[in-house]
Amino acid sequence: MTTTTFDTHATIKSLQDSGADEPLAEAIVSAIQTGVRHQEDFATKTDVKDSEERMLARMTILEQRMTIRMGAMMFAVAGLSLGIAKLWF
Repeated sequence: MTTTTFDTHATIKSLQDSGADEPLAEAIVSAIQTGVRHQEDFATKTDVKDSEERMLARMTILEQRMTIRMGAMMFAVAGLSLGIAKLWF
């Protein structure tokens, strides 16, 4: 996790120099500070890429399991069909 420093005083001063009154400048800085404080809640490109890779791996495993189960069910149905056919014929 990276730490970001944010100079609130300099930002308020810069906003005031640009024409913002003090309450507005403080409100803007407060909103920015909240975003900086909670930056660890945001997903980075690396986080998204890792999640995608994990999801694809899980989907591959699920696909393999489903294929095996489908094959087993088809085998069972074929066996039952042959058994029933032998009884009737």
